[in-house]
Amino acid sequence: MGEYFCGSCGRRLGPEARFCAACGTAVPEAATQGAPGAGPLPPPPRYAAPYPPGPAAYGAPYPTPYAPPRPGMNGYAIASLVLSLVSLCGIGSILAIVFGNMAKRQIRTEGGEGSGLATAGIIIGWVGLVIVVAYAIFFFGFVLNARTTRTYP
Repeated sequence: MGEYFCGSCGRRLGPEARFCAACGTAVPEAATQGAPGAGPLPPPPRYAAPYPPGPAAYGAPYPTPYAPPRPGMNGYAIASLVLSLVSLCGIGSILAIVFGNMAKRQIRTEGGEGSGLATAGIIIGWVGLVIVVAYAIFFFGFVLNARTTRTYP
């Protein structure tokens, strides 16, 4: 009696097997009962060995589940613009200049938005400071001039 092989997976079958033990495929009756003219099944074809594995690929790093947060609007830039507009003259102008320069430095080093707001705050702050200085010179000029000037009846 010859050897029989599974037609699906190519495994050797026992002499009385009705199903392949490896893949579960039904064995034809002619192969198990030895029908006349049906000899043993030929062995499965031999396949060439698969290609050897290549070098490990440099894969991309694990994907991030979400995009990194974008730096938002710089708070010092907002404060600079608000102070320069609210208190056009006085201490607000000086604080607007200081906060505007701090905002520009932070935006340059850490990134973010608000460079235009910081620039506007600086410019309006300087304009307000010039107005305060001009007003002070004008006011004290009149006060000092009024004290030294004599009016005759």
